[in-house]
Amino acid sequence: MKVNALVSTGLKVLAVCLLFAFCQMIGFAVSGMGRTAQPLGSQPGSSLPVQSTQAQPAPAAAPQGFLVPFLIYCLCSGGVVSLLIRRSRWHGWKVAAAIFVAVYGISCVANAIEAAAFLSSKVQPGMIRSWVVAGFVATALFSPLAVLVLGRWKSGAETVVAPAWPAPSSAIWRAIVLVVAFVFFYLFFGYYVAWQNPAVRQYYGGTPFASFFAALQSNWVHARWIYPLATFRGVLYILVLFPLVRMFRGTRWQVSAALALFVAAWTTGLLLPNPLMPPSVAHTHFVETFLFSLVFGGLTGGLLAMPPSRSAGTRTFTRKAMPGTSRAA
Repeated sequence: MKVNALVSTGLKVLAVCLLFAFCQMIGFAVSGMGRTAQPLGSQPGSSLPVQSTQAQPAPAAAPQGFLVPFLIYCLCSGGVVSLLIRRSRWHGWKVAAAIFVAVYGISCVANAIEAAAFLSSKVQPGMIRSWVVAGFVATALFSPLAVLVLGRWKSGAETVVAPAWPAPSSAIWRAIVLVVAFVFFYLFFGYYVAWQNPAVRQYYGGTPFASFFAALQSNWVHARWIYPLATFRGVLYILVLFPLVRMFRGTRWQVSAALALFVAAWTTGLLLPNPLMPPSVAHTHFVETFLFSLVFGGLTGGLLAMPPSRSAGTRTFTRKAMPGTSRAA
């Protein structure tokens, strides 16, 4: 029975990965990305010292070398979403909405904001808008279908203990710590990973710096807007990840590991052929954002997770099994 259950689960996860790929192609077709996702003929360099560009989907029609990176992207993304859905306390539209908010917020909105700030001089007009539309269509289709495929649409007979809500003062300091951490790690990995590659500095028209502190000073003098931009993105990350923390059934370290994997999964989009970036630049950004995502995702899960409890502020309720359904794993 355990072998049969394992095989069944594996097939469902594989189906979710294939579903993710299919929804991505639909979003690409509906949004018209193929018409707008081309680099401009003139690409003036930026004078910004420390810059970081998060994962972007492949904007053009499938070029040579597209298939393997696309499979990696779909397997990583579909696999980690499957993990979250199967370990969810919720079911139906509630878990589908949480997945939609987190996936769309991290993989599309947050990255589109950064792309608008750093790559607006390098893309055709309308590309970022098409990207946002493509992400919305793909995620809106994928989220409920993934929940359905994994058998979490209807509830089984199980007792669910909701995690405690943090006290207002505790929630505030946790959020402040996470926002500060986001800004710090964003610039830290941007300098120590991305900015150490001469190809990245050439791509953005920047220069090397003697130290991380010197880079921070230069940002403060010449590109002060990077700090509020990173702060805003940090707040966005916290808001879209919080529903995943609430719905995930597991210990604090399991929540931390799940969020680290979830945030990191979307960086594999930088492995896709990208006409806007030379391969060296895109792959360096992949290493940068992958490390950043593991650290910040894990920290977010660890700080926001609250253990299940029957004390005040929690609720215990029993879901009744629906006819013809079995208890979800």
